[in-house]
Amino acid sequence: MKDISVIIVNYKGGDKLKRCLQSLQDIADSRFSFEVIIVDNKSNTGRKAEFLALFPQFTFIPNTGNNGFANGCNLGVSYSNGTNLLFLNPDTNVNADALFDMLEEIRVRPEYSIVTCSQVRENGSKDRPYGQFLTIFTLTGWLRAIRNVFAGSLEKTVDQTMHYVYPDWVSGSVLMIRKDSFLRLGKWDDDFWMYYEDVDLCRRAKLMQGEIVKLKSAEVGHLHGGSSRLNKEITVMTKTEVHVSRHVYIAKHEKADHAAFMHLILILNNLVLKLPSAILGTILFFIPHCNICAITYIKLARYYLNVLRTGIWISPRSVNYSAWEQASVRCIAYSEFEEAFPMEW
Repeated sequence: MKDISVIIVNYKGGDKLKRCLQSLQDIADSRFSFEVIIVDNKSNTGRKAEFLALFPQFTFIPNTGNNGFANGCNLGVSYSNGTNLLFLNPDTNVNADALFDMLEEIRVRPEYSIVTCSQVRENGSKDRPYGQFLTIFTLTGWLRAIRNVFAGSLEKTVDQTMHYVYPDWVSGSVLMIRKDSFLRLGKWDDDFWMYYEDVDLCRRAKLMQGEIVKLKSAEVGHLHGGSSRLNKEITVMTKTEVHVSRHVYIAKHEKADHAAFMHLILILNNLVLKLPSAILGTILFFIPHCNICAITYIKLARYYLNVLRTGIWISPRSVNYSAWEQASVRCIAYSEFEEAFPMEW
């Protein structure tokens, strides 16, 4: 059994994936053993043979479609043989020391703990791959700005020491957890197609008394937007799914009244406050950024109409959507039956 199973979900990662796998291939360290599993979400780029030839020691698993991050990760885990799991974005560049430091940390932390490390952009600036759970004051950019005026910035409010940061959640771009803990937590929730599945996993881990930790000293490189900004269509899709996943997270973790209020704030933000930019984007359709704003607005409006129709917050892109929709139809049908034939007690 390996010490670490590295799980990478790829969708048209191309040269960034190649660079990531090369950095893993270059690791020769006697302190730990590892395997690499790449789940391809049906990229259809014609480069499969190239990658198989370049990295014959790695395992490549085809998925049935672009089923999202959580679904791809869970598929990769089903093929894994490691004591610990490292979920890794295909646009990262790793090194042996970072992997070993995270492994040593996860070994001494309580059960269900999740560990990450610092991430550095190509220009040398530090990324912030962590955050606090969603609240009323962290739902949108303007609400966060109000919060920062009174409570201070995230860096000032998150617990930290000289060597560690203890946030509510860490990004799934670089995330290590013991395999047995991961399985007992119920794996990634693939109601999420993309985004906020890492926040959800960390929240469930915290509820089980696990620690969420970022190591300050260990570092990996991260080239942002590898698969989410390939073209206009994918950019619109991912920008839309960020908002959708917030709703999914709220529906799962907030009490009914509080959830309704948070949903309402997001809907007003996305449909009312962003209406002017959507109108401008329709007029200035020839400017890509403006056009993306307009199309994203339309996609979100359709999503909200579908929520009204079905009562389902999860994305239609989720592999679980059909099951949820069928359950919703059955509930509606039963409700209509009760109205037509009320039961007498």
